[in-house]
Amino acid sequence: MSKKDLIENNTPETPEGNVKKDKKPNKFIAFLKSRKAKRGTIATAIVAVFICLIILLNFVTGLLTDRFPSLQFDMTSSQSYQLQKDTSEYISKLKNDITVYVLTRESTFKSGLGASSGAQYFVQADKLLKKMDAANDKLTVKFIDLSSNPTFTGKYTNIDWNAENANNLIIVDAGDNYTALSLDDCFDYDSESYNYSGTYAYTGTKIEQAVITGILDVTTADKIGIDIITGSGEDEEHYGALQTLLKQNAYSAKEINLTTQKLRKASKIAILYAPTVDLSKDAVTKVSDWLNNGGEKGKTLIYIPMDVKTSTPNLDELLAEYGMKVSDGLAFCTSNNYVVQNPYMFLTDYKNDTYTADLKDANIPTIVYNTRNIQIKDSNKASALLSVESSVGVIPFSVDTSELKSESDLEKYKKKSVNAAAIGSDSSDSKKSNIAVFASPYMFTGTFLNTTSYNNSNYIVNFCNTVTNRGDMGITIKSAGTDEAELGVTSASTVIAIGTIFIGVIPIIILIIGLVVFIRRRIK
Repeated sequence: MSKKDLIENNTPETPEGNVKKDKKPNKFIAFLKSRKAKRGTIATAIVAVFICLIILLNFVTGLLTDRFPSLQFDMTSSQSYQLQKDTSEYISKLKNDITVYVLTRESTFKSGLGASSGAQYFVQADKLLKKMDAANDKLTVKFIDLSSNPTFTGKYTNIDWNAENANNLIIVDAGDNYTALSLDDCFDYDSESYNYSGTYAYTGTKIEQAVITGILDVTTADKIGIDIITGSGEDEEHYGALQTLLKQNAYSAKEINLTTQKLRKASKIAILYAPTVDLSKDAVTKVSDWLNNGGEKGKTLIYIPMDVKTSTPNLDELLAEYGMKVSDGLAFCTSNNYVVQNPYMFLTDYKNDTYTADLKDANIPTIVYNTRNIQIKDSNKASALLSVESSVGVIPFSVDTSELKSESDLEKYKKKSVNAAAIGSDSSDSKKSNIAVFASPYMFTGTFLNTTSYNNSNYIVNFCNTVTNRGDMGITIKSAGTDEAELGVTSASTVIAIGTIFIGVIPIIILIIGLVVFIRRRIK
């Protein structure tokens, strides 16, 4: 081929005089150099960086919420994973160094300790414990695996570690003083299910009140004694919730049978809860002598009568000395501003500022059910504590209530006011003893004590603090449930599942979507 032909055909000549053949262009390299590829690369890089940021954000957030539990956001309407106000306030004011030892691995604890159901309450309890730890540097929560630390229990010689029913779960340690909290103290469970199958079906956590009770126990130097009077047909089920509440507030309660025992001289309060029979004259004498206290006075008897007709002439005589009488019959209220569910269940007004001055929130009312009326027979000695003065009355026990079919049938039983609680003193001097009558045996049952909707628990604790000159150190905490679970978290496995979704699945989905968009744009 001549040079002319080469020139005409625009074919390059090699140094050896051979004709250079055309190479097939590399489409991939050509694509990378194209404008479309450059734009696509930038888009892919942005998606990749975004995914990395999401993964990093989830990782850092997890570390921060574990390190600082207060950063956790509780989305439940009942704030099931937040410390109650009383708990936060109490812990924030701690002056003693307190260590709360949970006697198992944290992972084992969060899994429910082999629960047949209700393991979610352990997840909840774990969160609450961490928030207690974060609330004050004085309080530290530690998980101790006893199988790996067999010598740990050696320090706590006053605890019976071998008792079959001990079931110790938590140690509250204040250095010189310590106390053990059992599984029963910290969680509610279905006892029937346990008795039948031997497995725990948990229904709620009491971890807050258990730990606070433990702290009060180990930090309160002089616990005030309260005697629970027995021997007159009292039912432990009636006063059990009140006894627990007082124990949670560092009162030392002990049952005293007046048939064979005397009230303790060191006790400042005695409680006679719904006796089904009258006290004997000898028992009344023991109570009177205790109230007199050798002329030093300073004692308070809390009397809660039954809601059925009971002949109690000896008790009636004692009350008369303090200016009061429990009337025959049950009180009712028909005012819409006070009635709850039915005329025998209603709210009350506070009537004595002395016993509400340190109440945390006097705007929350107390509630009574099947209450009797307390007549003030001597206003120089007695005064009302809880009353209602709107559309109230008392129906005698002798009346057949089935015959009362309308509000007009109640007219003849109406009164100007009803006193659901009153207090009488034996003297107007500084040295005096008191008898306080709370006329509803149901107002201090668990139904009304374990709720923040009513002030029954706060009021009775504040009342006891006032008559014993203890000051405002009451704390009432209800059991926590998880009716609305935090972000659907109801078990330890759910926690893992949610973590996998947010840390793994969602970023992968975003990556796939980015690739699909990129490929579609590439095709176009």
